[in-house]
Amino acid sequence: MGKSVSNIIARSTLHFLRENGVNTDAIRAQCQLSQYELDKNDGRISDKQHLRFIRETEPYDFLWQERMRQTDADDQIISGAYALFPELVGYCLNQKNAEEAVLGYIRNRVIIGNCDNFVLRKEGEHLAIGYVEESGMPQRNYSAIGNFMLLRALVRLYAPTTESVVSLRGSDERGRKRLDDAFGCHCQFGQEANIIYFKGADLASPAETYLPLLNKNQHQLITRKVAALEHEQGFSSLIYSLIDEVIENDHIQDETSFMDHICAVMGMSRWTINIRLGQEETNLSLLLKKVRINKSCRWLAETNLSIQDISERLRFSSLSVFSRFFSTHMGSSPLHYRRRLGQRI
Repeated sequence: MGKSVSNIIARSTLHFLRENGVNTDAIRAQCQLSQYELDKNDGRISDKQHLRFIRETEPYDFLWQERMRQTDADDQIISGAYALFPELVGYCLNQKNAEEAVLGYIRNRVIIGNCDNFVLRKEGEHLAIGYVEESGMPQRNYSAIGNFMLLRALVRLYAPTTESVVSLRGSDERGRKRLDDAFGCHCQFGQEANIIYFKGADLASPAETYLPLLNKNQHQLITRKVAALEHEQGFSSLIYSLIDEVIENDHIQDETSFMDHICAVMGMSRWTINIRLGQEETNLSLLLKKVRINKSCRWLAETNLSIQDISERLRFSSLSVFSRFFSTHMGSSPLHYRRRLGQRI
């Protein structure tokens, strides 16, 4: 899969900024983010769009600092994360021990995004976790701090006496005393890497509340979710699903009105959409072609729709045009394809 981030991050960020009086419409316009893109269930935002979003919202980082001062209690941190990503956080809350909770979060964090990563190192009874952002990201502390606060809250849920030490690459924070209190240590700034160290002998101690059967089902659910993300390609996947939905629901009259509909839903011009798609080496015409091929193959194989009906639903100008299109891409006519699969005409 390509690099991407859940649209929940941008959506929740914009909601927070809007509540604090920030003109979020201007931010969306600068980032070329459509409302459809933000609202879509299980939507993703490409790494390039995420980087642009981070840069556009960077001037308001001080608002996040104020928020972190008010919500640094472990239960508040976990509840806030659970509200955004219930499958991932719920899975981490039902593990055998603190180490497994940390691993559950890190191994499946692609659900939140994969524009950053973690490096784990075991040092005797201590656990060191490094947080690495993609190159090009502004050097700031908030992403590392947010992840470290959640990891600390999870660890302390299983091992309350565990101590932590925090090193951050960014510059000294204005509210560092509150940050020191939140982590229970003297945070070090201007370091070579973002690292949190957990010190304690009970990281592998068994949890009394662990439910094996629930964990098994949670693991299956989250494994399917992560596997589905392997096929995601950010903005192009979003546009592909929109094209597929429009054709499935029979919403268009012809190819021209189809393109107009896509642009209207996205709130973008065709030129802007193709610029965004070009970052993923595709365009609207190629995605339409891909959807038409997949739809025609599925309908020929799985339905009793006539070939004429399929041609019309895919908005080809004539049956002969559809037949030539299908033959070019599939190596046989629609009729021969269906007969080969033993389907009724």
